[in-house]
Amino acid sequence: MSAKKPPVRLGLIGCGGIVQLSHLPGLLGLPNLVQIVAVADPLESNREAVGQKAGIPAGQRYIDYRDMLSAETLDAVSIATPHHMHGEHVRTAAEAGVLVISEKPMATSAEEADSILDAVARHGAAYTVVHNFLFAPGTRRALELLAEGAVGSPRMGRAKSLFHKTPDQFDPALWRNQLAAGGGALKDTAYHEIYLVEAMVGSPVRFVDARIRSQFGLGSVDDLALLWMEHENGALTTVSTSWQVATGHGEIANLSEVHGTQGALRLEQRGRGPLRQFSLVTREWTEIPVPQLAAMTPEQQGRAGHAGFFAATFEAVLAGAALPVSAAAARHNLAIIEAALQASQSRGAVEVAA
Repeated sequence: MSAKKPPVRLGLIGCGGIVQLSHLPGLLGLPNLVQIVAVADPLESNREAVGQKAGIPAGQRYIDYRDMLSAETLDAVSIATPHHMHGEHVRTAAEAGVLVISEKPMATSAEEADSILDAVARHGAAYTVVHNFLFAPGTRRALELLAEGAVGSPRMGRAKSLFHKTPDQFDPALWRNQLAAGGGALKDTAYHEIYLVEAMVGSPVRFVDARIRSQFGLGSVDDLALLWMEHENGALTTVSTSWQVATGHGEIANLSEVHGTQGALRLEQRGRGPLRQFSLVTREWTEIPVPQLAAMTPEQQGRAGHAGFFAATFEAVLAGAALPVSAAAARHNLAIIEAALQASQSRGAVEVAA
């Protein structure tokens, strides 16, 4: 990828909740790296909310993203639309010759993912997918420690993300509750825990067994995902995600941890909470300081992963370096999800497709 001159001229495709809450504050905090020059969203409320906060002139707020691509001089676009729309939007943006940043997952099926990769290759476009929690301050510190041998040889890992949604959050009109839109606890939530625990173990997942279902019967999509995974280095990990499990009274509802021959390391709240290390000598968990996280407000901590991802991505773009999350990494994470779905149906372990 050739280097670009700062700041990168960015167009937004989709201006919904995730953009307003996380993407936009992170992007506006990087004025030397990136400048939002246009936005596109079919909903006027979304378009105007983001356009006003980003200072985008009315004429550069588009209903149709294709009009934005044809009218504006852009270096990159960021796609934050419902999962089932990613394929069309990425392929069209790739054809326009801009850097394409897509929210996760890259697609809702392996076939669509491969069509995206084909379009990206055919048009010579740079392409990346938002694996934001790899860039949260706690995660980055944990990965540094693991690279230094903090736990020795990783042998076992686990990750969980437990939520208890309210009845209105299971409204079938919401796209996250629609199977055809790529909704459900596995693709929408466990996606993050999969790449986090794999990164902490430091080895690709090779085999998956799983049970994925609507266990509580409150919607048409899965509300429970249980995965058992074997990695190439022999480590074994589990991922458990639910949209309808009660938490509280001191229970850690969200964690990713790895246990090795010399101790263990635990991330809480996907790298936005405490980072703890277990010592085989003291037999205790000790919190490890993360100064960058401690200096943030709670609101900044909540969106730190997206801010870190965008900073790393646009620094790479300006330097002409490899993007920090490759297309292959995103395709691999989707392959794990596809294998989990197959395993759940067959009730037996499935090898992750290369």
